[in-house]
Amino acid sequence: MKEKRKFRRFETKDTASLETKTGKQKTLLVDISLGGMHILLDNEIKTGDPVSGEFTIKPNAKPFYVTGEVAWVKPQLDKSNKGNFRAGIKFTKVSTLPPLTS
Repeated sequence: MKEKRKFRRFETKDTASLETKTGKQKTLLVDISLGGMHILLDNEIKTGDPVSGEFTIKPNAKPFYVTGEVAWVKPQLDKSNKGNFRAGIKFTKVSTLPPLTS
């Protein structure tokens, strides 16, 4: 089967702070690429919802700031992992500079 992804994914077990319509929540990163990330989270989010977040993938490195949208959501069936849901986030912007606040 031909791989459909545009970018190579890198496995990780880091955490991210994610903000959605329902508020902020901590998530666990499963894997990440230049185009998006796969996360585990406790609270359900909806496909198409906008998200913004912050995460660090290397110790002592500057954080990445991202905006994007929820591409897919599935219930987390493997209860040995943390989180009640799995979700894919498609990035629309990635930066090492924090977003401007008004």
